[in-house]
Amino acid sequence: MSNLAGIGKTGRTRLSKILEKNPGSINAADVAKLLDLSQKEANRILSRWCTNGWLYRVKRGVYIPVPMDSTSSDIQIEEPFVIADSLYSPGYIAGFSAIKHWDLSEQIIETVYYFSTKQVSKRDPTYGSTRFQIKTIKENRLFGTKTIWYGSKKIKVSDPTKTIVDVLDDPKLVGGMSVVFDIFKEYAETKYLDYKLMLEYAGRMNNKTILKRLGFMIDVHLNETPSELSGMANLISSGYSNFDPSIICQFIVEKWKLKIPVSWKKEYDRKK
Repeated sequence: MSNLAGIGKTGRTRLSKILEKNPGSINAADVAKLLDLSQKEANRILSRWCTNGWLYRVKRGVYIPVPMDSTSSDIQIEEPFVIADSLYSPGYIAGFSAIKHWDLSEQIIETVYYFSTKQVSKRDPTYGSTRFQIKTIKENRLFGTKTIWYGSKKIKVSDPTKTIVDVLDDPKLVGGMSVVFDIFKEYAETKYLDYKLMLEYAGRMNNKTILKRLGFMIDVHLNETPSELSGMANLISSGYSNFDPSIICQFIVEKWKLKIPVSWKKEYDRKK
């Protein structure tokens, strides 16, 4: 980290005004708008504050405030959701980050997960000391979100039901179906549980394997199928899908057209 240099009373007032409105990240457009400056002058001010150690350049055009107690050159990003959105929007906070936001797991995951409609060259960048995991999605999957605010910054996070549907679509995102199952059980005990909405979301995702995995988990977890899901077996495709893409699946569950691993076969047989 650069040694702090003075920025003067006017500079401090300006920086305080900007940080009050944009606590997570700053860009030239924010500075130009708030201080009524040209884009060129805004970029010059940001560069000077960065050189003097008051700001840290995350990526070209994006800066964060340096914590006053920071003693390391490896800056801790205090509002990583804001950084993810600043760099990769349009998109939303997803995966384990959304799971933790909705308190659906006690696992401690420091990585920030973000689903973006942008094509990115690096899917696991690190900014400061924070690691990010970026997944590119199609625009038609940009739904099922809630808005959270950081100062004047509006960030989207997948709602609890979309969070579950996303990991059913891509179990590898969280480490496989055993983890998905644990998260689903937590979700099923919350006020967010909405099977009807889950079916709607699964349909919009255009991936019938989501329904197959969900149906199988319901059979393993519950003594009877919820009424909202009673006809779900009629909605699945005829081809066979892997229950968990991360491990070998050699046993067939005909009802759900699923190939499952031996560990899950034992669970399924126990409930039959």
